Amino acid sequence: MTDQPEVPWYQDAFGAHYPLLYQHRDEDEARRCLELLPQLAPLNGDLDGPVLDLGCGDGRHLQWLTAAGFSAFGLDLSAHLLALAASRPGPMVVPLVQGDMRSLPFKQGTFDTVLSLFTAFGYFGPPAANAGAMAEITRVLRKGGHWFLDYFDGDQVLAELGDGRQHTRERELACLQIREVRRYHADRRQVVKAVELKAMPGREAEAETHGIGKAGLHYTEQVAVFTLLELDDMAEQQGLTRVAAKGGYEGQQLGEGTRWLLVYRKEHDPAT
Repeated sequence: MTDQPEVPWYQDAFGAHYPLLYQHRDEDEARRCLELLPQLAPLNGDLDGPVLDLGCGDGRHLQWLTAAGFSAFGLDLSAHLLALAASRPGPMVVPLVQGDMRSLPFKQGTFDTVLSLFTAFGYFGPPAANAGAMAEITRVLRKGGHWFLDYFDGDQVLAELGDGRQHTRERELACLQIREVRRYHADRRQVVKAVELKAMPGREAEAETHGIGKAGLHYTEQVAVFTLLELDDMAEQQGLTRVAAKGGYEGQQLGEGTRWLLVYRKEHDPAT
């Protein structure tokens, strides 16, 4: 009998239940984020090329981009979330592609802008292990284009979780009972969150529509905790230079909000 390969956590985490679990990350938040980004750097600039929403999920950011008149593409690994993006009401006609951000199915220099929003980055191990995904982002960017990274504030995460203790949260949401246990894994330099989902008694049929069967669903999110210097150094190796930064969707300075909104400009290809 051979061992079955381990399923990456993000294949379970971004299933049909995901929009319900993160329903507080709504269209209003997407609007506030995307209204801020053009104040930091042009989304299209002088190149007038398309925007790639990398890890587009159920399409809440794409819907804003379309309404604002941008030419956009969406890419995500989750077939469930892409189906939701495709079913959004209104005139959103956007090419949606299923794929892995470490091997993007686009030619070099296709996009003026790549968006990695709501922590759609850092999924592949300790900080240094995510260099391959950043290299792909750089490859599909045109010279002079921008990568917009919306990430949690790593300094604040370390202040909250750096002692290694577990932080447990239990709640009920719609038809689900949810248990989340967060901690910082110092050896891997990742935030690790064990998630357990099960149907509330009598609401099993409703839970099934969100992909939660009788056995429930269990997975462990693992997201890298970077320092700003690490991100900047990794980007510099790829020919990217940070040109703007904010600490939240309301335009706070770094360290004064809960997010890192970082903008990197492609100055050159790594080999040149």
